This record gives sequence, structure tokens and C-alpha cells, in this order.
Amino acid sequence: MRSLILTALPLLFFFTSTLRAQDITVSGRVLSAADDLPLPGVSVQIEGTTTGTTTDADGNFSLSVAPGTVLVFTSIGYLRSEIQADANAPMTVLLQPDLEELESVVVVGYGTQKKENLTGAVATLDLSTKENQPLTNVSNALHGMPGLFVNLGNSMPGVDRATIRIRGVGTLNNSNPLVLVDGIEYSMDELNPADIESITVLKDASAAIYGSRAANGVILVTTKEGTERSQVTYNNYFGLQQPTTLPDAIWDPVVYMDLKNQAVLNSGKSSPEYSEKDMQEYINGMATDPITYPSNNWFDLALDNGFIQKHDLSASGGTEKVRYRVSLGYLDRDGIIIGPNNNERKYSLGINTTAQLGKRLEIGLTLNGYYRDYTQPSYSNDSYWNYLMRSLPIMPDRLEDGRYTHPWIRTTGRNNWEHPRMLALEGNDRKVVQRFLSTISATYQLPFDIRYHAKLGIDKYDGFRERFIPHMVKYHPKTGAPQNWNNPATAPRAYNDDFNDLNLHFYNTLSWERQFGGNHNLSLMAGSDYHNFESIGFGAQVTGFLDGSLTALDAGTERLSIGGSTTEDVLISYFGRVNYDYDERYLLEATVRYDGSSRFAPDHRWGFFPSVSAAWRIDKESFFGSSAFDLLKLRASIAALGNQAVSLYSYEPSVVLGENYNFGGQLAAGAAVNAYTDPTISWETTTTYNIGIDATMLGNRLSVTADVYNKRTTDILRTVNLPGQVGNLTGPKQNVGTVDNRGVELVLQYRNSVGDFNYDVHGNVSYNKNKVVDLNGEILYSDGTNLPTITREGDMMNAYYVLDAIGIFQTEEEVAAHAFQDNNTRPGYVKYRDVNGDNIINGDDRIVINASSIMPKYTYGFGLNLAYKGVALSADFQGIAGIKVYPRDNLALPFNNGAGATWEWATDSWTPENRDARLPIVTESTGEEGNFRDSDFWLKDGSYLRLKSLQLSYALPTSWLDQVKIKRLSVFVNAQNWITFSKYDDFDPEAIVNAASLYHYPMLKTFTGGINVTF
Repeated sequence: MRSLILTALPLLFFFTSTLRAQDITVSGRVLSAADDLPLPGVSVQIEGTTTGTTTDADGNFSLSVAPGTVLVFTSIGYLRSEIQADANAPMTVLLQPDLEELESVVVVGYGTQKKENLTGAVATLDLSTKENQPLTNVSNALHGMPGLFVNLGNSMPGVDRATIRIRGVGTLNNSNPLVLVDGIEYSMDELNPADIESITVLKDASAAIYGSRAANGVILVTTKEGTERSQVTYNNYFGLQQPTTLPDAIWDPVVYMDLKNQAVLNSGKSSPEYSEKDMQEYINGMATDPITYPSNNWFDLALDNGFIQKHDLSASGGTEKVRYRVSLGYLDRDGIIIGPNNNERKYSLGINTTAQLGKRLEIGLTLNGYYRDYTQPSYSNDSYWNYLMRSLPIMPDRLEDGRYTHPWIRTTGRNNWEHPRMLALEGNDRKVVQRFLSTISATYQLPFDIRYHAKLGIDKYDGFRERFIPHMVKYHPKTGAPQNWNNPATAPRAYNDDFNDLNLHFYNTLSWERQFGGNHNLSLMAGSDYHNFESIGFGAQVTGFLDGSLTALDAGTERLSIGGSTTEDVLISYFGRVNYDYDERYLLEATVRYDGSSRFAPDHRWGFFPSVSAAWRIDKESFFGSSAFDLLKLRASIAALGNQAVSLYSYEPSVVLGENYNFGGQLAAGAAVNAYTDPTISWETTTTYNIGIDATMLGNRLSVTADVYNKRTTDILRTVNLPGQVGNLTGPKQNVGTVDNRGVELVLQYRNSVGDFNYDVHGNVSYNKNKVVDLNGEILYSDGTNLPTITREGDMMNAYYVLDAIGIFQTEEEVAAHAFQDNNTRPGYVKYRDVNGDNIINGDDRIVINASSIMPKYTYGFGLNLAYKGVALSADFQGIAGIKVYPRDNLALPFNNGAGATWEWATDSWTPENRDARLPIVTESTGEEGNFRDSDFWLKDGSYLRLKSLQLSYALPTSWLDQVKIKRLSVFVNAQNWITFSKYDDFDPEAIVNAASLYHYPMLKTFTGGINVTF
């Protein structure tokens, strides 16, 4: 065998050398067929292999190949080209632009525009990039978009909807953006994410066509339509959910009792919380009686892994004249709280049909919405987390017979012990919601190329909440004596609440466009809107139940309360838009909108909101000779936008019942006006300025978008306080206040392919500076929050207003030499700066911290997508910076009103032997405010970077699937919120933005896997 190999090697070498000698060298140049400009970075590969090269900066290439080889030329933004190699002469390859990509359109107000012709600041999100991510609500898909602050403060199943702020906060009222689904106002979170095609965010003058409510930005949601190609798609995923972070609470009863005793003595009390006798009894009993002497970790007892599954089925198809898409979705979630009172079930339906009736008329019908059913503990979600964060390791769980129990040991502040298991399992609080948006639209081609479009939308919301709180009892573990958790006189009790909304929306437009002289393009659009919002609510409470077996209102005997309300709101608008461009080089857009709102008095009901924007396609100029740029566009815009965010009927006095009068010493029921009103209130106005640049380079591989903006909101609608001497009336809503938001946005993306390997790297960062310009001299403290904040002229909205902590006292002499703080101050206490020099620390020494409680200065996101043949890996990161959080109360501070503490107080607090400690001396945080005054000592950096999504998928080869008549089949795994980087690690930093406590459903990290299949 060895001799055979030695004989064959020379022959093999000769054979391969002969083949190599027959190779030919081909060279050439690749040009764009659109303008004959050279294309750098074009991939040139031998067909069926990964062997190849790329063109240089002048579009040239050279490659050694076998005769007859077919070369494949590919470049992002251009169609694939296959050409047989030719060594006789240099090759010239013309690549045709991929018009589907280059001329992609973007949804804008009442229509679409070519992406390259936009004159405004617009961000788009293709929901296919979020495929397979466990998105329970659409708003959660917007994390990381440029110019948006997306904050999910509550992950509870059924209500886990993100708060969205576009380019800062400019009002003291509702700052939510206007959301339109296929042109009709509707909640995006009432849609199935699988039914959405794209989301467009209008951030500057691009939003002005919706001027009446566009001051906070506009979000346009486009749902998926049917195509002529028939297909059926089924997608699913299954997964587990866990909290991202929970407080590092002390669950060792001995450590807890020792530290609590130390805190009590340090607070100046004469005796410890737990006597030596009780502690010794407890320690001895732990070995033999874990029920009476527990060592309970209540996070483990009351919480569990959550389970989530989702299934989506859709069918689409049609002909040239009729297209349809029908979808069904099902979401099933069990939350992390034990028991049945923390789950969600969603059933979604989506129907989208269009039909061409003759040459001129097209009609469309859609139906989108949810039926959802979710539960929470009977004492509400927030209350439950408050109780859980008050749990102690000495709290027993259940007796042997299953009855709930409570500690036998006395603890200050805990006269009636909460019991997380009992509160999770007993009673119920269930809400059922069905909400659907139905639309009918028609488009008719009139003479003279005029196009008429009309759409009617009906938004129907029906919600019913049924809540039952049974009589709850706990038992003494030693004596068996019962203790009522709630009052038998009011429990059991039942609540029923019914909510019914009917919103009607209608708009119609006339549009016309024409080209003149070959280079002049003009389009006109005019239209009107009508919106009617009607809301009806009804509620009742009943007690007097025999037991908890029957929960209907009729089973009770005593009516506690009954009430209801009806409101109606109308908005009418007229608008128009003009677009002009010369050779797609000089672009101009102007819009006007005239709005009338029933929220204002008749004489102040109408507002006028104009805008103008322009763009210059520098790359189309003859003097611009750079071949590296595929597009270079300069944009500028100015617009006036409106906001009617004021309560209904705020312009007229309201008579309130329940105001009693004294007649001859006897109280008689009556009514009165208890709030002053201003009949002259009208629209808030936001004037926005924007300058931007868009550039794509290197064969559309590299794209850059940069924007600089300034938003000024004037005539802010807010409650103006009145002195108590003026009849003790609540102040009126008035147009008083001016706020500025200035910022910069930068978006970058680079994408390329090398053979079968494709990659995409992208990122964005936004900076926003908020400043209150005018409040008519008024200062607002803790406005809209229970945090120590201030809103005043010259500072940002809701800036922190606290004492300046400058260290920890180390000696009695240092305490004596410093300004007076309080009588309990001693070594180990926090030292505050005497700002005004009066030698007394009080509220006059507070300082403004240049950080807001409601919005970050920086938002950013970045990610990558890698693909090789059927394997794909994607990662998306999202983060914020320049924001502070101020956690307080249970577990955020030690021993709050009978609650526990975290381990850092056992290891990192000041003692005479640990003078370099990070924390002050441990004390109770209730009634001993010395260490726990509002100060920057307790301000935490709320910045974070989160791996929002990490996904690995594999698409089976089509050659396999063709044999079983499957078009596409892929499997995937996904990790969401799995890694978070933050200096603050006691709780999830996103969950406590603008919150003073940890009483929140924590953020959840999710691990899922599933399949996608298309037939």
C-alpha cells in the first residue's frame, strides 16, 4: 500500500499542476447600470463555491478561474448577476439597482413616500426583524429605536405595556404619542405583534399633518396585507420566565434578628426588638419545629418560574383583483406569583381584505383585535408586591393541616402580619377585555387623475372586572388562636366594574400628482377627519356574603356603593399637504391642519398648525463627483404641533355631590363647585425645528443618519395653584408654561456579504436636554410623583431636589463642629452640607441635582445579525444613561415599619471597627430620619445596558423541504433580557424609573424556543 501511494503522488501532482496550468485570469470592472459609476466592494464569486474576491475602490477585480466558470456578482442594493468568465478581454459588468430596496416606501401621514425622498425625521421598524422574540405587547418591540425612550415599568401579565417618550417630555400633561393603526387611532398593544408589518415613528414636521395631537410624536402601525401568492404560516414558541433581579434580602432569621436589634439600639431605643430569651428559644426550636420557628425565604415560597407559550396561524392569498389575509393568535402566560391569580390568556383575530371592483374602485375591509383574560391577586398587584417586600424570615407559612399562620414573636410595626401565600391564593381579581378595530375603506379614481380615499373605523372596547375578597384568617402556631387579616364586617366583599367605549373615526382625502417638463413633480392632498369618543362606566360593591363559595353580587346582602359615568369627546380637523420636487434633487413639503376640539370652550376650540420641510439631494448634483456615496441628502424642517391633553369639561365649572351643608346644626346632603375653572384655555403648542442628513455609501453598505432638533412647548396646560384663602378651591387649568427639549440623534448601519456569509452591524444613540423656560414664577414640588423633585424655571422637569450628603460622621468632635442636623446625630450618621451657611441643616439646604426622575439624557441601542447559509445569529442591546433613581421604603431602606433589610446592611454598614464602610450606621428607617432624609446619598445611577434579545436559528435547506411540500421551516431559541449591566443591582433599574419603591412586578427574563413553518 505504501509503495502504491508513493507511485500515485507524482501522478497526482502532475495532474493537478496540469489543471492549474489551464486556469485563466479574468479581470474587469463593475459599474452601476443606473449611472455608470464604479461599485466598490462588490462580491465576485465562482458559482457554487466560496472562492472569490471583491472589487476595489474603482470597481476593478481580478480572479484566476477555470475556463467556462460562471461568476456571481452580488452587492447590497443591486440585483444578483451571473456571467460566464471571459479571459479574452476585460469584462464590464453592469449591476441593475434593486428597485424594491432602493425605492422602498415609508408610511407617512395619510399615505406613503419613497424613503429616499423623505424630508422629515422618520424612524422605521420592520417587525420581521423581531420575529420569534417573545413580544407580549407591540410597544415592547420599540426598545432601542432612535429618539425614543421606551420604559417597561410593570411586567405583570396582562398589563405589561411600555411607556413611550419621543424626543423628551415637553408637557406637564399626558406625554404619550399619538398611535394610529392603518390610519385609525387605536392602541398598538391591542394588536397581535405577528399581524404587524412595520412601525413608523414621526418625530418632527413629518408629524405635523396630525397637528392636533402630534406634539408628543406620532407612531404609525401598518398591519400585514394579503398577497397573490397563497401560503399558510404557523409559528410558535414555548418558554420560561424569571425575574431579572430581586433584592438580596436577609432570609436567615438569626442574622435578621441580630441586625434588627442592632438597628433599634442605634436608633436610640433602650431595649432591643427581640429579647435574648426569645432569640434563644427560636434558635433551639429551628432544629425541631420548622413550622413555629421557620427560616423562610419568601421569594422562594411565593414566587415560581413563569411559563409562556404563543401560537400564530395565518393564511393569505388571492388574485390580481382580490387579496386576503386571515390570522389567529393565542398567548398563554402564567406569571411568577404562585397560584391562579397571575395569568393571562389572549386570543387575537386579524382579517385584512382588499378587492378591485372595476378599473376605478378598490375597497378594503379589516378587523383586528383581542379577547384577553388576565388575573391578579385579590388585593391588587401593587399591594401584593408591597406585602411580599415586607416579608421576614421569621414569618411561618402553614400549619400541618394547611391553615395559614403568623409569627408568635412580637415585631414593631407588624400588628397584623401579611401572608404572601394567603394573599396570592385566596380570592380573585379577574378582568376580561375584548377590543376590536373594524374598518372599511374605499379608493376611487376620479377624472383628471384625482384620487379619492375614505376610511371609517369603529373601535369597540368592552371590559369587565370581577373581584372577590374572602374573609382571611391566620392562626397562632403555638396556641391555634385565630387572627383576622381583614375585617369580618366588610369581608367577604365583591366588586364588579363594567367599562364600555365606542370610538368612531372617519377620514377622507383627495390627492393628485403630476409631472411637468420631465423634472418637475407636484402632488397635492387635502382632507378632513372626524373623531367621536364615547365612554360609559359602571361599578358596584357588595358585602354580606355567607361565605366565599358564591361570589356573584346577588349572593351578598349589603350594597356598599354603586356608581357610573358617561363622557363624550369630539374632534374635527381639516388638513392639506403639498409636495414638490425638481428632478428628485430639491424636495419641498408643506402641510396645514386646522383642528377643533370639544375639550375647549367654543370661542377657543380651534387651532392652526402649519409646517414646512425641505431636502437637498446633494448626490444628484453634477458637481458632486464622489462615487463612494449612493445617497447624500440634507434635510431641514419647522412645524407647529398641538396637544389637547386636558381633562374633559375643564373649561366649565363642575358641580360635585357629597358636599354637606349645616342647617340649624344639622348636616344636610348637598352639592358645590370645589374647583376654579378658566374658560379661555386652549391648545398647547410645540414648535419643532430639525436639521438632518442622510447618507448611504459603498454600494449601500454603509448608511448614516444624523439629526439635530429643538422642541419648544408653549401654553402648557396645567393646574395653577391658588391660595387657600380663595374659597379653598382647587386651582384652574390654564395655559401657563414653556419647556424646551434639544437633542442630537445618530444612526449607523453597515451590512455586507462575503460568499454565503452575511453580516449586519447597526447602532444608534440619542441625546436630549430638557429645560423649563417659564412657569410664571411658580415652583412645583414632586409634581406627578412621590419622589423629592422640583420643577422650576432654569432646570429640567422633575429634577431631584435633595440635601447634599458629604460623607459619614466619624467622631463626636466632628458632629459637634458641624452644622446642627438633629438631636440623634452621632458618629456613623450621614453628614449633610450646610449650603446656606446658617449652621442648621433643613429644607433650605437642598440642592438641585442635574438629573431627571422621568427621562434619561441618553438612549441608545446596537446589535448585529450574522447568517451563514441556514444558520443565523442575532443580538440586540438597548440602554439608557443620564438618569437617577431613588428607591425607598421596604428593602430599599432597612427595617421600614417592620420590614426587613438586605445583606449589604449586615456587611457594609458603619461601625466603630468599620469606619470606611459604604453605608451609614444601621438604624431603622421609620421614625429615625437622620440617615434617611431626602439626600443624594440615596440617589442611584439608573443607567443600564441590556442584552434585549439573543437569538439563534436554523432554516432547513429548501432541497429537503421541497420533498414534503414545505416552503420554509426554521427552528430557533431566544433569550430576552437575559443580561443587564448596571451599577444599581438591588432591583431592575428599568422597573423603578420615576418610582419610589420596589413594589413592582419585576422585569422578567425569558428563554424560549420554537418553530416557524410556511406551506
